[in-house]
Amino acid sequence: MRTRRYFTVSALQFSSSDSPSPGRAVPLARGVWWLRMPVAFAPGHVNVWALEDEDERGPCWTLVEAGFPDDATRASWLTALTGDLGGRPVRRILVTHCHPDHFGLGQWLAEQTGARIWMSLGEYLTAQAWFGDTPASGIDLMADFFRLHGLPAEQTDAMRREGSRYRRTVGALPVAMRRILPGEAITIGRDRWQAIVGYGHSPEHLSFHRPHDPVLIAGDMLLPKISPNTPTLPFEPEADAVGQYLDSIERFRALDPDTLVLPAHGDPYRGIAARVDALRAHHAERLDQMVALCARPTAAFDLLPHLFKRALDSFQTRFAMGEVIAHLNHLFLTGRLRREQHADGVFRFAQHEIQP
Repeated sequence: MRTRRYFTVSALQFSSSDSPSPGRAVPLARGVWWLRMPVAFAPGHVNVWALEDEDERGPCWTLVEAGFPDDATRASWLTALTGDLGGRPVRRILVTHCHPDHFGLGQWLAEQTGARIWMSLGEYLTAQAWFGDTPASGIDLMADFFRLHGLPAEQTDAMRREGSRYRRTVGALPVAMRRILPGEAITIGRDRWQAIVGYGHSPEHLSFHRPHDPVLIAGDMLLPKISPNTPTLPFEPEADAVGQYLDSIERFRALDPDTLVLPAHGDPYRGIAARVDALRAHHAERLDQMVALCARPTAAFDLLPHLFKRALDSFQTRFAMGEVIAHLNHLFLTGRLRREQHADGVFRFAQHEIQP
């Protein structure tokens, strides 16, 4: 394998190599191949990984992530499976979490390859709940939850008419999988990869760490240039997703500083501690900003134009509301803001009154 050079940007060292074009797989580290699948919405792609593996039948592949369920990704997979990945069968597909750009094509890819999906139980059951028609995943629950945080009735009504997007997007889910336990060590080829659980972005997100010749397949937990969405979910309305996320990424600080981080979006990099510091600083700045904006009682919806400079469509508003509520929950639960429910039923957050 050719030697890869790295260059430093904002304390992170990025690979100077070009990202692979759709349908191509390029070697990135010992036993690790990089593929990049297209996604029609920002950030425009998702990285997937092919790990050189071997079982009693001979050399094979373990894939990490399945990609978004659209025709472009299907075509890219078919090209890769008969091209750069050809010659070795796929035995298993590891999934970090259940969001459509990671898990959405899982059932199709499993059917194409004969491989089994491996993922955490929390992510599998969440996908099943979102895909089906359960009380905890109904669109009415989300609309009612956002109404409690100030979303106007015309927008909640529009949300109800749109319905759930997860089933329409994903199309099909596997009825069986192999559960990965947090902390479990998975043998892939000659290496042991440890499953590291993370919270806040999704219910039971898994990253995969190879300590020897250190590599971390980070999923969405340690993106190099953006912070992942950390939403409060309607079925867990009091959760401190922001605190859970910050606690989760802090655990990565103990990994070897030379670890190659493979993010789901953006380019591979080195510099885990610097990235953890930057993500913590980002959330600290956003939390301070919200405290300042809550000089008087303020609902989550009223904060959107101050925190997001561009107009948000209905789908983006769902993400934004979940994110803002999560930060307000964190400020309330850590004692930096008070929360009160007004006569209109809406929760509003405010700074604590200064005692004389």
